[in-house]
Amino acid sequence: MPPALDLDLIKTFLTVIDAKGFKPAAIQLNKTPAAISQQIKRLEEILGKRVLERSNQGISLTSAGEVLRAKGLRLMSLNYELLGELRQDDLAGPLKFGAPTDYAPTLLQKLLPIFQREFPRVSPSIVLEPSRSLRPKVASGVLDMAIVAREPESEEGHELWTEEITWFGSSKSENGKARCGLLTTDCVLRDGALRDLRDGRYAHELVLEAATVASLRDAVEVEFCRAFLPASVAEGFSRAQSSEPSSTLQLTFCLIAGPRFDEGTAAQVARKFRKVM
Repeated sequence: MPPALDLDLIKTFLTVIDAKGFKPAAIQLNKTPAAISQQIKRLEEILGKRVLERSNQGISLTSAGEVLRAKGLRLMSLNYELLGELRQDDLAGPLKFGAPTDYAPTLLQKLLPIFQREFPRVSPSIVLEPSRSLRPKVASGVLDMAIVAREPESEEGHELWTEEITWFGSSKSENGKARCGLLTTDCVLRDGALRDLRDGRYAHELVLEAATVASLRDAVEVEFCRAFLPASVAEGFSRAQSSEPSSTLQLTFCLIAGPRFDEGTAAQVARKFRKVM
């Protein structure tokens, strides 16, 4: 009788593909790169075929790997569907979920697979708005849950991840003043930027007001101005010098739940999200 495929090996294989490498996959799965390599080797031994090609440029799928990816996704989907049907304590039905607008691309890439994988009986509808707009909607029950940026000194919700916010870019005008961009959205990032610009320590001029972090990022990239940005969206940009606005902020994102769910359920969902954030 042929051996049965271990779903854990399939999961590792799919994670390596999604993460584009052994090391990032190891971080996501809380394993060592050596353990990931051994699992892929074991999978190839069972199949009798190579599924990944390794090179200095990274990894690529073999023809057998292409087949395994397609079939593996179906296997994992059936696995999660079966678990969802048998676990009576899991979430089920419609779920109105909120997430910060400026993190939409990254969060949607991560959130939707989590719902499909961990909560297959849930039918999510997602609202993308600033955190300060999402918070009252969760409190009133308009939204069931949301990911929001914590306010300074707050300990609300269930912590998911923390990242640094600081000034990026080094554009100056002819008179030597720092050319700065500012969010128009009522949010923690705008508050932090305004605090720096209003304290009088830095000569500056406001040359851009934008509704989204993405617009500020684009302006910094073309060296039009500097802006107060999350480190995750400013990768590769130079940080402002000490003689310029240079404050930093540690911004924490958390999961909050409305009156429909108790804290135990919210904590359960947060644990699932925390694994991949």
